[in-house]
Amino acid sequence: MTYRTQLFLIIFLLLLPLPTHAFPARVVAVADGDTITVEPVNGGARIKVRLHGIDAPERAQPHGEAARAYVFALALYKIIEVEPTPQGVDRYGRVVAVVRLPGGESLQAALLRAGLAWVWPRYCKDCEKWQALQDAARATGKGLWWEPDPTPPWEWRRRKQ
Repeated sequence: MTYRTQLFLIIFLLLLPLPTHAFPARVVAVADGDTITVEPVNGGARIKVRLHGIDAPERAQPHGEAARAYVFALALYKIIEVEPTPQGVDRYGRVVAVVRLPGGESLQAALLRAGLAWVWPRYCKDCEKWQALQDAARATGKGLWWEPDPTPPWEWRRRKQ
């Protein structure tokens, strides 16, 4: 895809009317541990959602498939609540949101508790509760934390470029 095509696509997506308040949706696809596709329950086009505040391992990275499988098991075909953040849309056209699972827990918290994601300090400024979940998973060696020094996805992506 050329730069001009990418720019056009981003501008087009930014002009689409996107929900700015929480809405119920059914999860219809799981791309990886931090990106899902949903269909709003009240109708409308499918929406790609990027989980706010966390970064899960890339699929080609150690624990990437485990993170995806965990999201798949927790959320696929379930009705969840999507709470868009003030950030709105990321550079890839995904709605950045907190996702609430049935029962109210955020998908972000579930991934952190299982040791399958990092709090992403660049995008999560007030995430002390999530940081505490990550610290607890690390202390008990859950998920990716069984490794002595796992590589955060943002560093892994930078090394791959």
